[in-house]
Amino acid sequence: MAGYSTPDTGMGQDSFVELAADILQNCSLMHQTCQARDITPPTLQAGTTTAFWLKASTEIATTRAVTLGLLSRLTALVQGPHDFLSEFVASNWDHGSLYAILQSQTLDHIRSSGGSASLSDLSNQSGIPREKLVRILGLLRCKNIVQEPEDGVFSLTAVSEKLVDDPDFRAWIEFQLFETRVASVHLGDALSNKPNNFTDALDPGDCLIGEWFQRMTPPDRTKVVEVGGRYGFASISLAEENAELSFEVRCDSQEFLRQGEALVGRDPKPSITFTYVPSLFDPLPADDPNTVLVYVIRNLFWNWTDDDAVKLLRTLLPALRETQSTHILVTDGVSPSPAQFPPHVEIAYRRRDVTCMTMHNVKQRSQAEWLALFALVDPALQASIRSDFDKRRR
Repeated sequence: MAGYSTPDTGMGQDSFVELAADILQNCSLMHQTCQARDITPPTLQAGTTTAFWLKASTEIATTRAVTLGLLSRLTALVQGPHDFLSEFVASNWDHGSLYAILQSQTLDHIRSSGGSASLSDLSNQSGIPREKLVRILGLLRCKNIVQEPEDGVFSLTAVSEKLVDDPDFRAWIEFQLFETRVASVHLGDALSNKPNNFTDALDPGDCLIGEWFQRMTPPDRTKVVEVGGRYGFASISLAEENAELSFEVRCDSQEFLRQGEALVGRDPKPSITFTYVPSLFDPLPADDPNTVLVYVIRNLFWNWTDDDAVKLLRTLLPALRETQSTHILVTDGVSPSPAQFPPHVEIAYRRRDVTCMTMHNVKQRSQAEWLALFALVDPALQASIRSDFDKRRR
């Protein structure tokens, strides 16, 4: 979809009339795309299924994200500082109400009762007094989580159906509602009382690994060594796509190696070996400088100190010094710089920063911090960084 309005990366100086016009333009474009692609328009009625909400619908997903960002700015502008902050903190009660309903199995009881249930029935089932439950459900009705088609009778919406039908997603929501809310309350104490042994984190850039192998010139050596493997094994998918290469996973955990071996298909079996090493800091095998094309370090350094990360990278230097044909490929998280994204996109990265800081006492390294770390390994080391930020910025 071409032609949607894009917000700037700051709060901007747009008037609420301009923001509203951009929102209307984007909604019109999404409506046109739904008509052209025969996509069902979204509603929150129970039973609604539509490709409109799927991220796979790239054209609509992009415009949706921009529109939500514009709506957020319009809301703040219309509310003003006092009401914006009041609403910002009041949402804690929304989260607490949803957690109480999930823990009491109230939504499940509505489903098992044929899609709707009376307040009295739900009170008896949940053990929550009627006068309290009606207030909790009333708040969730305002958030489109339940609806009240008639006085004292409650039914599901498309939102609450998702929580009933997808147990894995529901478990994640419950975790966020309890564990991360509790952790966030102690963020101030964590910042003032805990030593900041910050390192880095993020999901691995698997697509960037694959792109590197696609771009490489025909190698004069064919061995790929994956170091660690704590968060899954890149070698398994890479071996399926690069049959001319051999792969070795080196790890200091027998349990992780067993998990990796279990993931490898038997027929045909990719060319992967799993090697236990007492320590990842042990000297390299003698034949590495003559055989290894690349060392892959996938999502390993996210909670490592700079000192340990530098120490591991230095153990690999002998192979790099032997020939320019050997590389080290590190995939990990990069915290974007301010204004690198529109606010509605940046907020996901900042929440991730705070989550890692609060729950793990680690941080996301910026690009400059990664380059500084590589320089500590060896000033002569040539380092370059590629990211998927450009893809996310759209």
